[in-house]
Amino acid sequence: MQQNIDSRQILYQKQQLSYHQRFELDVLEISNMDLNEMIQKELESNPFLEQDMCLETGHIQKEETNFELLLNYVVKEKTLSEELHEQVRWYDKDLHIDLAIFITDMLDSNGYLNYTNQELLKYFPQYDIQEVEKTIKIIQTMEPAGVAARSLSECLIIQLSKMEGTIVEIAKQIADGYLEEVALNHIDLLAKQINTTTANIQKAIDLIKSLDPKPGSKYSNTASYLYPDLFCFIEDSKIHLELMNDTYGLHVNKLPKTDYEECRSWYRNATNLVSAIKKRNQTLLKVGNAICDFQKDYFLYSTGLKPCSMKQIADICNVHESTVSRCVADKSMIFNNQVIPLKYFFPRGLADDSVIEIQELIHDLIRKEDPYHPLSDEKISQMLAELDYQISRRTIAKYREKMNIPSSSKRKRKD
Repeated sequence: MQQNIDSRQILYQKQQLSYHQRFELDVLEISNMDLNEMIQKELESNPFLEQDMCLETGHIQKEETNFELLLNYVVKEKTLSEELHEQVRWYDKDLHIDLAIFITDMLDSNGYLNYTNQELLKYFPQYDIQEVEKTIKIIQTMEPAGVAARSLSECLIIQLSKMEGTIVEIAKQIADGYLEEVALNHIDLLAKQINTTTANIQKAIDLIKSLDPKPGSKYSNTASYLYPDLFCFIEDSKIHLELMNDTYGLHVNKLPKTDYEECRSWYRNATNLVSAIKKRNQTLLKVGNAICDFQKDYFLYSTGLKPCSMKQIADICNVHESTVSRCVADKSMIFNNQVIPLKYFFPRGLADDSVIEIQELIHDLIRKEDPYHPLSDEKISQMLAELDYQISRRTIAKYREKMNIPSSSKRKRKD
């Protein structure tokens, strides 16, 4: 048998981002607050980078007092730790306050305690494990309900413990060992396991769904300043947009003639940062102006916002849609003495068929459906088609599964 070896060259293009391009994208995406932190860290370690705010040319330098400008936009929100610290100090029964304060500081952003009693004892060897558990239980009686839980099950049970009634007791049993069955909508199985009616099971599930699985999320992680990126104002019936910070007062010292590689590395890092900030600000100003022009009636005449997609703004700016998405992430502008997130200017419109917005539509349709006659994927596809969204049943199923929404048969109520 003869073998033929075919040797041919195949040319293809593959775009690979350089380190500098990736760094520029990272700088574009982060918030003004995070960028300031990045700048401060680089200033501390890089002798070639210096900051002199007299060199700043952004809007912030036009104010008489920068500090007073910032004070106008301070967002002081109580953190979960601060909320619990107050309750600990006002607790009028026996409590190890030092241990309680420490535990409240160790909770994650959702209010959960992700440390075992043994791990906490390493910090407080003067106490025993029973005292640690007692302290945790006391914190769990505080507000918000469900705080300091070690699991979702415990979080729900803590909240249910503040209630009374037959349905509450059934809900406790479900939360204690049957949450997976709830997710799968196994109503009949739950009724047999707990020895009650399907109607009672459904009421208990409805009660569980009314609870807060993340009791700490409503609190601020930090009490921090807002750092707006843009300043918008109307003058002579025209919209004007300025960067709050243009140069951040940064400048790079000249590189002396040297073969010392570390010096060259410092110099490259400093120039890369300044260059990335310049590119970030150019893109931010371009996208900001496109938004202002697209929504000019809102700015000039205080009308409602027009439906707008990131793709529309990307086409205006002649950039990729992902660039606009990065540019508006965690960014805000000052207009009429209000700090407005840039994402506010992108209300959903029927012409915008991005994946995220399609998923939001599907979620909204399911949320409003009749629980006794839930919508099938085919029906959702038809309903979206009536809104000029041509989405196949298979794609609906894929998006639904991605959002962890069960099928119509598992969503159907049986009581």
